Amino acid sequence: MRKSCLLWSAGLLVLSQSVAAASETECHSVVVSADPEFPPFAWYDGQTLRGASVDVVLTVLHSINLPYELRYSGPFLRLLHGAEVGEVDIITELKRTPDREAYLAFTETPIFSNPTSVFVRAGDSFKDYSGRESLRGLKGGVTRGTRFGGGLDDYVLGQLQVEVGPGIRENFSKLAAKRIDYFVSPHYPAMTYLVTSGLEDHFEVLKPFVAEAFAYVGWSRKSRCLERLKAFDAALKRYLVNVNTSRVLNSSFADWRRAPVMVR
Repeated sequence: MRKSCLLWSAGLLVLSQSVAAASETECHSVVVSADPEFPPFAWYDGQTLRGASVDVVLTVLHSINLPYELRYSGPFLRLLHGAEVGEVDIITELKRTPDREAYLAFTETPIFSNPTSVFVRAGDSFKDYSGRESLRGLKGGVTRGTRFGGGLDDYVLGQLQVEVGPGIRENFSKLAAKRIDYFVSPHYPAMTYLVTSGLEDHFEVLKPFVAEAFAYVGWSRKSRCLERLKAFDAALKRYLVNVNTSRVLNSSFADWRRAPVMVR
């Protein structure tokens, strides 16, 4: 009798361990997070994450019946680490790069495009500007480490005369001091700086954009719900077919401008 009890107890223990192990690998919900300082795509207002990419990702998750928790995960580098170790399942918007591919699986469908603009001093004459070719013969500025995409990186390196500055603030200072004729930058980070520093009236944005790089939704390769990525991607594609993404971004940026908080 005692032996039978021991065998029964051992079997029950093995069963409970198996159930626990299965539970640990099952997909119940996902943790969603975003870059807290990248309006209009995403920003943290001190209480929650907001922005165009957050709205789209949560809408698509709802459409495929996948529960989620929206979580502020700290600065961008900490956010990436959270996805790398599996604490964050989904990052709502970021560029695909080889180093990120090592720990993130990306949607095939881009969620938005991230434009690059040319900024000049307000009042400077650029009547004949038609794009990147119009910048030849002028002295420009770029920010160290920035990658534009859309073929612009090679064009800047091979065809334009540019100085590399440490940051957006420094490049706008050089532009204001007439040390450079123009500043090439991803559009929204530069606009964010101008709005928060009260310098928006001092500079102008030339049209058209000189490049547009696609941004994607990244899923942690350690996510228990990674098998849902394919369904999410299909739903994202269907959703974006009926959405004017430029209008969504402009609306989101207008929302941020009404209370341009940047929590660091």
